[in-house]
Parts: sequence; structure tokens; C-alpha cells
Amino acid sequence: MKKSFLFPLLLSLSLLLVSCGGGGGSTNVNADQPFSSAEKEFVYDLFNTEYLWFDEVASNVDYLAFDTPQALINGLKVEKDKWSFSLTEQEYEDMVNQTTAGFGFGYTDGFLIYLVRIDAPAWEKLYRGDIILKVNGEAASSENIAAASKNLHVSTTFTIDRQGREKNIVLTPREYTFKVTEGNVLPGNIGYLRYDSFTSTSVTEFEREFTKFKAANISDIIIDLRYNGGGSVDVASTLLDNLSNQHPGQRQVYLDWNVNYQSRNSSYYFSDDIEANDLNMQRVIFLVTENSASASELVISALKPYLGNDKVVTIGTATHGKPVGMNGRTYGSNYYFLINFKVKNNAGYTTGLNGIPATCEAVDDFSHQRGDPEETMLKTALDYIAGGYTCP
Repeated sequence: MKKSFLFPLLLSLSLLLVSCGGGGGSTNVNADQPFSSAEKEFVYDLFNTEYLWFDEVASNVDYLAFDTPQALINGLKVEKDKWSFSLTEQEYEDMVNQTTAGFGFGYTDGFLIYLVRIDAPAWEKLYRGDIILKVNGEAASSENIAAASKNLHVSTTFTIDRQGREKNIVLTPREYTFKVTEGNVLPGNIGYLRYDSFTSTSVTEFEREFTKFKAANISDIIIDLRYNGGGSVDVASTLLDNLSNQHPGQRQVYLDWNVNYQSRNSSYYFSDDIEANDLNMQRVIFLVTENSASASELVISALKPYLGNDKVVTIGTATHGKPVGMNGRTYGSNYYFLINFKVKNNAGYTTGLNGIPATCEAVDDFSHQRGDPEETMLKTALDYIAGGYTCP
């Protein structure tokens, strides 16, 4: 069996996959690879060696009794671990390449749409604030939304409430590639960047936006991470280079493994090469919620030793609180991401399990679209700037 390392990830998978296909998520069943005793032993060994909390893993678990990779992970991980997961090879490739299938929207328990993926089938057809009333004439439920999303290439009629008016919207679920960035220069010469995931394919997207910001010579930047559950550490490092080009060769973050694997500790540094679109921001404002996790928190934390705590501003609510990451391993075509290391900034600080508190509190305003200057979180950030960098 092929067994290898993957790139370090800082990711909360549940946040990345939440409802965005209309009930999507990992099935964690690999029809091409039976879950053998040898594979179960491989995973059990990872928990007792590389796992960050290896010395807290229960010794009385019958690991051979589990039927799926994720069930085994759930049976072995410690209580504080909310993040270790497994994917099939195809699920992993889809994740890093920003491809999936379905409609491409996320909704709350009340069927209120809070997120539409950029370039998904639902993009510019459904909007934040829409409330799903019916699916093909039946009262909306998570079950009929999920079933419709899996019925690829078959049209579905959604009856929605949009600002008090009932409308029918026809959508056809399909395989699609989505984007995770959208940027704009707002009045006052302020750069706004929506950024939804630290995928390797997103670098080209945000580099394009930073070229726009550089040409406009923006005075301030607002980065919208409100639903960004994280991703690649390498990509987070690249984003840091784009934001601040005044610290070449200095350490951004430090990945600290358990006591038996200190030789795997690693650091990421600001690039020595200044690129044409790199900015020299003296202050960075982030829009965050409890869904802002992992690599999102890394970027916020990594800037603080260089810009100062008062110049790294968070608007919204406390972040998720995931100060740890994983260096994935493979067994055949199953991919395992178990928590391996703590993440520390250059001052040795680790984000707490309660997350990074908000500098200025603001609610996530579903009645406006993201990037709308009247949306409460963005408006709070703009008022913070206009008011002399104080909370409104």
C-alpha cells in the first residue's frame, strides 16, 4: 500500500463543507478500497505515535471493530479534538481543486441562505437572505434539499421568500468549479477581499486581487474571512507575503509537533523576494465569525508581532479557536488528517481554544450581500476606519 505525507493543513473540514452542495459533505466510504485490518492498524499506530495528543489516546479501544475510516478516527481521538478527519482521494482532490457537485449554497436551520459559492449553479440566482419555503412544491426540509442536490442535471424549483416576496427559482445541480475570492476597491480607496478558503488553487485568484489593490494604492484593507475554515499553511504564508512586504526572512509561524517528533517542527518565513503586487499594509482589518478557523486564525495571529496588536483588527465575533493543524498521511486511496502540531506565531503565542476575540463586535447581516458597504460587519469596519480607527 502507498503510504506518504501530504502538505500541512490548518483546516476545519466541517466548516468547509457545511451545506454548500445543499447537504454535501464527505461520505468517507471508499468503494475501491475495503477497510482492511492492516489499514486500521496503520491508523491506530498514527494515533499512538504522530498524533499530537498520543499520550491521551485510550488504550482499551477495539480499533478493529470500526467499519469506516471516520468512525475509527471518532473512536480514537481525544475529547478536545474536534477536527481530525479522513477523506477519499477523490474528495481530497475535489477539495484542493475547488470542485464539487450540487447547487452551491449554505443555509441555516431555518432554511435562510447565508452563503452562495462563487460561480456555483446557485450563484446570482439565490442570494443571502433568501428563505427556502418549498422544494418542487413540497415544504423545505434538509432531506429534500439534499436529495435534489444529488440529482445531478435534473432541474429543481425552489420557492423562496425574498424580502417578503415569494419567487420561484429553477436550479440544476451539476459538477462545478468554484472560486473563493472576490475583491473590490470601495469608496475611500479601501480594498475589500472576500476569501472563503486557503486552497492551493486560490493563490492565482487573490494574487489578481492584490494586483488591483496595488494599482489603486489602497489606504486600508478589509479581508472577509467570516466563513473561511482554513486550508493550506503554504497558502496562508503566501497571503501574509501579499499583505506585508517589510519583514523579509523573518518567521511568520512555527509548527510544533509532539515530544517524540520535534525533528518535524518547521517554520514559515516572509519571502525574501518582494513581488510587484505585494502591499505594505500598516493595519489589516478582518471580518470574522466562529466559522473563521485554522489558517484564518494563523494569518491574524502571525501579523500581530509585526504590526502590533492594535493594528490587527477583527470585526464580528470571536473566531473558531483551532490552534492546531495536521500533516496528512495516505493509505492507498484513503487520506488521513490527524492533529499533529500546535501553531505558534513568532512571539510564541498560540491561539486559544476560545478563538481570537473581536476588536469590534458586529453581527453577520444576512439581509445584505457580502461586499455591500451597508452590510453590518463591513459597515462596522468602514466606520472603524472613518472614525479614526476606533470602534463605532
